[in-house]
Amino acid sequence: MKQALSTITILILLITTMSSGCLDNGLFGNENDKLSLYSPEWEKGDFWEYAITIDGKQFSTTMVISVDDDDSDYYIGAGNLDDAKRHSVLNYNPALGRVQMSDFSIYENNIPQKIIDFPLNQDKSWEFGLYDENFKASVIDITESEAEISANAESGAFIKYIFNKDARWINSFEYTNSNGEIILLMTLGNYGSGYTGNSYFCRGGDLFDEEFIGPDFGVYDTRFANEGHERYGPWNYIVYYLEADIGSSGSGELVLRDHEGTEVLVETFSPGTNQHIMGTVAGSSGNWTLEISLSGNADVRARIAGAIQYTYSV
Repeated sequence: MKQALSTITILILLITTMSSGCLDNGLFGNENDKLSLYSPEWEKGDFWEYAITIDGKQFSTTMVISVDDDDSDYYIGAGNLDDAKRHSVLNYNPALGRVQMSDFSIYENNIPQKIIDFPLNQDKSWEFGLYDENFKASVIDITESEAEISANAESGAFIKYIFNKDARWINSFEYTNSNGEIILLMTLGNYGSGYTGNSYFCRGGDLFDEEFIGPDFGVYDTRFANEGHERYGPWNYIVYYLEADIGSSGSGELVLRDHEGTEVLVETFSPGTNQHIMGTVAGSSGNWTLEISLSGNADVRARIAGAIQYTYSV
């Protein structure tokens, strides 16, 4: 009797050990392998509020609204016109503009890019283009409510972002360039539905982006053409974004004029100042020249883009 009990005990231990080993080795699969997150549904007035950090500087929260739809695309705008203008010159939110209804692809240079490939499953992979690079994306972790995605480019640039089922969109997005610099950080603060009011989108193009370090003097043609955007027509105005870090011994001046010689923007940089300046200018010729002169310890980055403004009633 004792021998029989001992034999049964050994068998139970063996079965338990084998079962445990099989589970650890994935014979019965990982629970995450069974999880799937499917594409959401959006309606007019849906919104998401993000805290945006660009080049280490945080801006006020941006509201993104699903303003309307046609047969193929959702149209996405910002709840604040300044945010829309900022996007046209900094290109910080990849979802602003249009999102394809069929697969939630965003548009980059008028080409749909699938940054999220629904349904999302553990280890699923795909490719897309963004920020002038090709990224290979993969779902690295998934739960019943979230999917964490990592996208990598051959240059070393990478993007980390999370799709949230309850928010029905991305709740965090971090883009790091090939030099290891975090260029963009987006964090979802709030979301909901039923927004009413105006929404704005500024389509940007022909970006001029240069950094100048004093002492320096130069004249630069920004090459904005009269006809404006090659697909959508003339610019409504020019948006500029200036970052100036002026030491105690530094100073400078920046002038932006159209080719008829009209001075439409003059910015003077005083010693010991740190500034981030955004604004718009309009000129009659449609072509632009930037002139800058710096002395002493001065660092100025100038970003300039043409913009076409769209205003939607939500």
